[in-house]
Amino acid sequence: MPKEPKHHYIPIFYLEQWRKADGPLIEFCRRYEGIVARPTYPAGTGYVRGLYRLPDVPADQAEIIETKRMSSVDDRAAKALVKMLRGTGSVDRLERHEALGWCQFIYSLVVRNPEHLVLVRQKLRELGPEIMEELRGRYDEIRRSSDPETFDEYKENVTKSPIVVPPARVLPNLINSKRVVRVIATMKWFTHTVHKAKYPLLTSDRPVVLTNGLIRPDAHIVIPMSPRILFIAVKEEATFHKIASMSSDELAETVHNKVAEQAHTFVYGSDDSQLRFVSNRLGKRIRSSPLG
Repeated sequence: MPKEPKHHYIPIFYLEQWRKADGPLIEFCRRYEGIVARPTYPAGTGYVRGLYRLPDVPADQAEIIETKRMSSVDDRAAKALVKMLRGTGSVDRLERHEALGWCQFIYSLVVRNPEHLVLVRQKLRELGPEIMEELRGRYDEIRRSSDPETFDEYKENVTKSPIVVPPARVLPNLINSKRVVRVIATMKWFTHTVHKAKYPLLTSDRPVVLTNGLIRPDAHIVIPMSPRILFIAVKEEATFHKIASMSSDELAETVHNKVAEQAHTFVYGSDDSQLRFVSNRLGKRIRSSPLG
């Protein structure tokens, strides 16, 4: 049987920034012999085949989450990334749809990975009667032609035979969360270089560095955008100046520690010079999912 298509939870456009010229990037991953540095291309890593595939729809619609929803977010975020990499300082050059795509992209990096989707599946199985009742007022909107005419009949059927909801089906709702997007969009955005750092920036399959909560005054988000440039979003501008006042080496090492320790499977670099560093840190402090 043909293999299912690759669904990248670490988008290709993002990892492209760690390639040198037309060559590969370096994937650090745990193998039988320990952490190894493997040259690869962005299309050859950070994916699971069929990760977002919908099993309960016709074959021509099964890939819609990947080909329509995730691709739309990634396309807009890629355009935003190109613009932000052109300069440093306050970010004010983005079109509205690009800024929205970047907000959704940031949150997608937290929720689109395979481990988080496993948690989503578990939570969906735990849906109780009180959750079902929240659908009562919207039943006419979501009712399919094959569903009972009344919500009470529908609820009774579901109670007898619980519906298995593919976690990929709710992924767009998570990424489009108005509450999360609004919080990120209202933060102050900057890009900052670490050109003088001894080692280029690393990234990973968990590249979003953030505070425990985004409401507190010192809340911030930091993401490596390339081997020498960081994206920084802050609640208050003073927080950015505090981060930017760190030396390039100190800031780069802080980011390296975070993205390596919270990585689940992969850390990425533009070369293999930090193999020992990554070997001592990969997966040491994996952050919890928003679902626990």
